[in-house]
Amino acid sequence: MLKIYSLNTPSPQVWQPGAETISNPTWIDLINPSDQEREHAAGLLGAKLPARDETSAIELSSRFSSANSVLRLNIPLFVRTDDTKGPMTPLGFVLTPTMLASVRYAESISFNQVGAVMSGADAPRSGTDVFIALMEGIVDVAADRLEELGNKLSNLSEQVFTDTREARSKLRRALLQVGLMQRQVTQIRSAMLGASRVIIYLCDSAPPWIDPQLHGRFRAIQGDISSLSEFQQQLNDRLQFMLDAVLGFINNDQNDIMKVLTIVSVVTVPPMILAGIWGMNFKSIPEYDWPHGYAFGLSMIVLSMLIPLIWFKSKKWL
Repeated sequence: MLKIYSLNTPSPQVWQPGAETISNPTWIDLINPSDQEREHAAGLLGAKLPARDETSAIELSSRFSSANSVLRLNIPLFVRTDDTKGPMTPLGFVLTPTMLASVRYAESISFNQVGAVMSGADAPRSGTDVFIALMEGIVDVAADRLEELGNKLSNLSEQVFTDTREARSKLRRALLQVGLMQRQVTQIRSAMLGASRVIIYLCDSAPPWIDPQLHGRFRAIQGDISSLSEFQQQLNDRLQFMLDAVLGFINNDQNDIMKVLTIVSVVTVPPMILAGIWGMNFKSIPEYDWPHGYAFGLSMIVLSMLIPLIWFKSKKWL
């Protein structure tokens, strides 16, 4: 999909082959573009757009470049293809003094938010303004996601650290939730790391055609990312503690089961021995001729079970 935003139009144009393009575009947004859409966007921008393998490259030399008033910025890991299980997709920017082109491969809340205000009175007036608004939106969405994960973790902690049998029976599900939250925090951290390197590059090596007054906004974005990094570290610590706690509870439950099985096996050994002795078919067993031999045998079997139980109770193993 190719969306073209302009200050002269109230809504973006979703370009179709053969359609006339709106004049003076400010932002060209490509979402999982086809070759024809990529070629048309490159013609509007006057610069080559990065391929997917170029935006996903992890070496720093492939992430940032500036030449002939064209600035190229890539974030290798940006957003998932869905909310829970999809892989991370890359994001590429091509910025000129008048226009911004973004190449992405999944939907993004921050891009939708900026796209919604492009027709308003407070719409960004240039490609650089759009880029800054997008970076601010990315940080804001990441902050909202981290706050949401923090609240979920608090609720999960309240459920795990309780003595109710129902809550303790859901430890397996809690373990899966901890793993899912850890994955989400890791992916947000990867996206923020890529965004941070982009902002650091602009703070240190911004081309001269970017207004120096915008450097303050770059530093503000970097400050927000740094504060999010501290919150991410706190979440990681809490998730690790929760993981250890859940695994500890599961181990305790397994130990309780093994303890019960051990006690049952120990308690049943003496009566089995007695039943085995009196169950032998030898004529010389004297208990067979006793008037109350049957009652005596049952009493001994019951007593052989009670004695180990009393002993376990005295040791507080029950």
